[in-house]
Amino acid sequence: MSEPSGEGTAGMSGLGDEGTAGMSEPSGDAVTGPSEPPHSTALPQSDPAAGRRWLDLLREQPAAPVPDPLLPSSAELVRRLDLLAVPDQDREPVYEGLSALAHDRTGWEAVVRCHQRLFADEEPGGPAPAWPDAPAGLGDAGRYFYVHLLVLALPAALTRQRALGIPDDVVAATFADLGAKLRSYRLAHGTGGFDRQRWMVRHFRGTLHRLGRLQFERGILDAEACGGDAEAAGGPAHGDPVLQVHIPGDGPLIPSGCDASFAAAGPFHARHFPGTPFRHATCSSWLLDRQWAGHLPEGSNILAFQRRFRPFGALPEGDDDVLEFVFHTPPGQAALDRLPQGTTLQRAVVDHLRSGGHWRMAHGWTPVPGGGDGARGPR
Repeated sequence: MSEPSGEGTAGMSGLGDEGTAGMSEPSGDAVTGPSEPPHSTALPQSDPAAGRRWLDLLREQPAAPVPDPLLPSSAELVRRLDLLAVPDQDREPVYEGLSALAHDRTGWEAVVRCHQRLFADEEPGGPAPAWPDAPAGLGDAGRYFYVHLLVLALPAALTRQRALGIPDDVVAATFADLGAKLRSYRLAHGTGGFDRQRWMVRHFRGTLHRLGRLQFERGILDAEACGGDAEAAGGPAHGDPVLQVHIPGDGPLIPSGCDASFAAAGPFHARHFPGTPFRHATCSSWLLDRQWAGHLPEGSNILAFQRRFRPFGALPEGDDDVLEFVFHTPPGQAALDRLPQGTTLQRAVVDHLRSGGHWRMAHGWTPVPGGGDGARGPR
């Protein structure tokens, strides 16, 4: 689930507002590759043992027949960071980290093996690589490690997009999610970094695309993970192909924008992925928790979004997800008395938790317009 928007215009509209215009190129003519770097890691470490264990874990991933990445020239690096919408304040650590990799055989081997795992499995529903966060002692080099990986992986990802015939505007909107996650990290932690490496696998493998306001991911319904399927109600059964809907956190969920996204989803996937008919879309999000009806006005965007879906499956607790995406607080670190109360959504979140309630992650399904005959809509 990507960051959902706030309620109306008072939610998390601060995400996605920063541009990259005016960013100068890094100094030097090129970021050169590691021809024969030292065997020991050059990454700064306050806990060398933890850093070595983490790097060894990445280096020990199974190999795959995927070409190694190449370090870009300075000008090419700027173009990649522009496409990924990397904020200005995060660019210097990326420049420095990539330069450090040119002199660090251990770190480079870890990047190469991650690059292999990234592109080893491109099928919808395939497992994301087990990429743990870097130990805190690695500092910027660790917090930006997976950004370095994704910057290096971008050419291979774009080759896949071109092979699929994906339009340039869709590609740009899709990959700009990396910049959004960098902004979210800074809001949550007060420093630069990135911890959404498993999430971004979807974009780079080509299973997720942003179509206007919403993101759509090609997937397979896992009834066990959802706590049930919707076959009896005319919805998707376990194992059916579905478009999983995600909500970027860069603006309100205006119904007309969502209408346009859903209208585009069927034709887009029929054109670029003709081998798989997608009759249904699903969404798994705290935004579908029906308890919001008791806290938000009838005309709210969140409630309008809910009404697109028919609920199914289990309702696991989702307090941390709500707090993280509404207030940018890391899981388990929210102090209710210190959270801002400036919007209807913020007050609703806190009031419900203070009363002893819990927010829920909920699942819903809806037909994909033009995605197949016989799918019955929500009632």
